[in-house]
Amino acid sequence: MFTRNLLFILAAVFVSSLSAQAQRGGPASVFVEPVQERSFAMRIEALGTLEPNEQVDLTLNAADRVRAIYFDDGDRVKQGKTLLSLAQREQAALVEAAEATLDEARRQQERLARLADQQAVSQSELDQANRNLDSAAAQLRAVQSRQQDRVLVAPFDGVLGFRMVSVGSYVQPGDIVARLIDDSEMNLDFSVPSTFLRTLAKGTEIEARTADLPGETFNGVIASIDNAIDPVTRSVRVRATLPNPERLLISGMFVQVTLVADPRQALAIPEEAIQPVGPRTFVFVVENEGGQLIARRKEVELGLRQAGYVEVMSGLTAGDDVITEGIIRVREGAAVEIQDQSMLLPKAISGKNRSGGAAGSPASTGR
Repeated sequence: MFTRNLLFILAAVFVSSLSAQAQRGGPASVFVEPVQERSFAMRIEALGTLEPNEQVDLTLNAADRVRAIYFDDGDRVKQGKTLLSLAQREQAALVEAAEATLDEARRQQERLARLADQQAVSQSELDQANRNLDSAAAQLRAVQSRQQDRVLVAPFDGVLGFRMVSVGSYVQPGDIVARLIDDSEMNLDFSVPSTFLRTLAKGTEIEARTADLPGETFNGVIASIDNAIDPVTRSVRVRATLPNPERLLISGMFVQVTLVADPRQALAIPEEAIQPVGPRTFVFVVENEGGQLIARRKEVELGLRQAGYVEVMSGLTAGDDVITEGIIRVREGAAVEIQDQSMLLPKAISGKNRSGGAAGSPASTGR
C-alpha cells in the first residue's frame, strides 16, 4: 500500500512538473534510454512424440518348436546375448556330418599332397582333392549358418518388451518373439512451420517437457531436418535427439518442445519508444546541437520483439539516446530536457515485471 501511494505521489509530481513547464513554454521533460545490444532469438514451440533410438521386432529365420527361452519381459540385455533357441537335434546331426566330411576331405588332400611330392599321383588328382576339401568346408559353413538361424541373439544393447512365445510353441519365419528397443537415446519428431525453416540447423539446442514427468526438463539437439515441406500443413518435420541416461523417457511420450533458433546480439530499444505512422515506424532521438538538447525524429526498421524490447534492424546506432517517456509533448526540432532516469519509479517497476528482472537487464532468449 505504501509503494502504491508513493507511485501516485511521484506521478502527480511528474504531471505537475510537466504542467508547469507547459505554462512556462520551456523544454519538454523527457526520459531517455541509450540504444545498446541485447540478446535475441527465435523462440519456437511445438509438440512431438518420443521414439527410441533403435527398435526391432525380433524374429527367427527358421521354423520349429521353441526349445529354450533365456529372457523375461522387460529384461535389459547386451548385444550378442542368446535370447531363444529352437530344437537343434536334426541340425546338430547335419553339422556333425558336415564336419566328418570335411575331416575326410582334409585327410585325402594331405595324403595326395605327399604322394604328389613323390610324383606318385598326377597333378589333376591333387587338384580334385583340393576342390573336395574346399567344397566340404563350404558345406560345413552352410549348415553352421542354418544352425545359427535357430538361435536368436540380441542385435544391440536395449530393453525387451513382452515375450510373445513360450517353450514348446511352434514358430515360423517372421513370427515376432519380442520387441527390443535402445532407449539410451531418444528421438523426438515434431513439426515446425516452414516459415522458420531458414532458422533451423543441425546442432540447435532444444528443451523438452512432458506432463508424464512434471518438473523435469530434458535438453537435446536437432539431429536432422526433413527434405520436404508438407503441402497440407505447410510445416517441415524435424528430428531431435535427447540423451536418456536415467531411462526416464519412454517411447510414445507426448512432449512439449521449446526451440531457441538463430540466437544473436542486436541493437534494441524499449517498445514504448516506438511511434508507428501508417506502415512506417519512427522514434525520437535526443541530439546535442550547439549546446542545446534537441529532439530529432528518425525512421527505423524493426525486427523481433522480445521481453519488452524491439530489435533495431536499421536507422539507429549504438549509444543513441531514444526518448522513452514524455514523447507526447515532443515535436521535431523542439528543445528537450532529460530527466534523471532514477526518478521514473513506475517505469522501473513495470520494466521489472516485463522482463522478470531489473529494468535494463538483457532480454530473455527463452532459455
